[in-house]
Amino acid sequence: MLGRALINHIPPIFEFKNFKDFSNNYGGKSFKINMKNLEVSMRSIANNYLHETIRKKESLPNETQVNFSQDFDVLLGEIIIKLNE
Repeated sequence: MLGRALINHIPPIFEFKNFKDFSNNYGGKSFKINMKNLEVSMRSIANNYLHETIRKKESLPNETQVNFSQDFDVLLGEIIIKLNE
């Protein structure tokens, strides 16, 4: 859920309206692959927990399911470069 909040606040840094536009149009091929993983997979997992109503039995997301640290590391590096221009 925190990751989803982060990607909602990042597009203006790169002068994009939303993260989908950013992930489709910024950077090279490899960077776009990392960003699309955040846009599609991370957003989907977060949405599943944010928009579903509680059930009688729940399973919490595990570390593997929510580990997008490599993609976020790539993104944070690019943010640092952009803000230091």
